[in-house]
Amino acid sequence: MGIASRREAETWISEGRISINGRKITEQGTKIIPGVDKVEINGKAVAAEPPPRVYWMLHKPDEVLTTRQDDFQRTTIYDLPMLKNLPFLIAPVGRLDYRTEGLLLLTNDGELANRLCHPKFKVPRFYHVLVNTRLSADEEAAIKNGVKLDDGMTLRTQLSYAEGKNLGASKGSWYRITVFEGRNRLVRRLFEHFNHKVVKLIRVGFGDIVLPEDLKPGEYTQLKSDQIKQLKDLTGLT
Repeated sequence: MGIASRREAETWISEGRISINGRKITEQGTKIIPGVDKVEINGKAVAAEPPPRVYWMLHKPDEVLTTRQDDFQRTTIYDLPMLKNLPFLIAPVGRLDYRTEGLLLLTNDGELANRLCHPKFKVPRFYHVLVNTRLSADEEAAIKNGVKLDDGMTLRTQLSYAEGKNLGASKGSWYRITVFEGRNRLVRRLFEHFNHKVVKLIRVGFGDIVLPEDLKPGEYTQLKSDQIKQLKDLTGLT
């Protein structure tokens, strides 16, 4: 129905969040008859006619989860005013963790979202990182060339020192880093691997899309047609 990627739909089914004709579904691959069966997600009916394709850019605030529900009642992106009462479902392209802010793409184009997150396309993600101490030359080289983490060797990155910053009693350092994979908490883990604490982490770009300076945390904007085309070109959809 164009409301989620296949991976997300499978997760919803396993969590018992989807029902057909009033009965919760837990079996993957369950089929429906469009226009006949009534499908609900989290108790909300899914329209028989698919909604129009939506491509948005959200400036995710700090201390907000990229998830639909949280057991600890923390704020999620779906608690933000612009997402709270949507008449259709929209999903994030990948995730930003609780303490990471910045550019988060949102769409109901499941195929594009899946491709943008797929490792084979190596879509670049651009971040600004503030750490409590400056990296050594050897540490910078290691992050650029690949680091062995608990889930395997990382791909090469692009890393550059930007400037120093006063952190009260200590002095921190801003870095620019570009990664080409979407592992969980990857940027934080790269710096933490060398015992550097990440003080602030902002995603400023995804593929060819750049976070506008005037887009405030919690606000969103629709992608322009050329931006959508750029994302599709990156993943071979055009």
